[in-house]
Amino acid sequence: MGGKTDLERVVAYVPPEWKKELEAWAQADERSVSWLVAKLIERGLQERREQQSSTEVINLR
Repeated sequence: MGGKTDLERVVAYVPPEWKKELEAWAQADERSVSWLVAKLIERGLQERREQQSSTEVINLR
């Protein structure tokens, strides 16, 4: 586990109950909390991109 990566580090502060919930979720999926949070961010960014694309199309009319 660990090793060199070309990924950037991001630090976030969350309430203790969120951390516990994320840890339980990650453990249930046999993943790390880091992997889980990265996937949640990826999903959020994709949704944001889709919303921006929709807004751009509306603004072009």
